[in-house]
Amino acid sequence: MIKMKVVNIKDICIKIFINLVISIKFSFFLKWNVMNKENRTLSASCLCKGVFMTIKGEFRPVINCHCIQCVKTHGNYAAYTSVLEENITFKSKKTLKWFKSSSKAKRGFCRTCGSSIFFKRYGSKAVSISAGLFRNPTKLKTVSHIYIKNKRDFYKIEDNLPKYDKYT
Repeated sequence: MIKMKVVNIKDICIKIFINLVISIKFSFFLKWNVMNKENRTLSASCLCKGVFMTIKGEFRPVINCHCIQCVKTHGNYAAYTSVLEENITFKSKKTLKWFKSSSKAKRGFCRTCGSSIFFKRYGSKAVSISAGLFRNPTKLKTVSHIYIKNKRDFYKIEDNLPKYDKYT
C-alpha cells in the first residue's frame, strides 16, 4: 500500500509567497541597505598608515565574501562594508595602488604593506572597504556570506547568517 501525503495548496502558496518576499527584500538589502543605514564617522588605515582615511556617512552592513579573488587577495574570505566613494576623505593615499582584477572591477591595496583596502565595481558610486581597516568601535554588523560555493575546505561557516552562491 502506498501512503500519500495530503498537500494543502494554500499552505504551499503562502510558503512560496513568503520566501519570494524575503528573497526580494534581502536582495534589495544587499544592494544597498536602506533599513539599517546609520550616519557615522569612522577612520580606517592600512597597516603602515600609508593609506589613511575618514569616512562620514552611511555604511552598508558587512558581507563576508568567499569568492576566489577575495580568498587570493586576503588569504581567506574577505569582510567588506560599502560606502559612497564621495564620503571618503583621504588623510594620506601616497601608497594606494589599484589593480584591475577583472573586466568588472578593480581592487585597491597598499603598495608598501600589502593591505587589501578596496573593491570597486566600474561605474558604481559605491566602494567596498575591507572592514578590518577600521578602528574600534565600528558598530558594523555582519549580515551574510556570498560566493559560498568557492569557500575553501580549511574552514567552516558555523554562524546562522544567510548564505548565497553569488552577490544578488
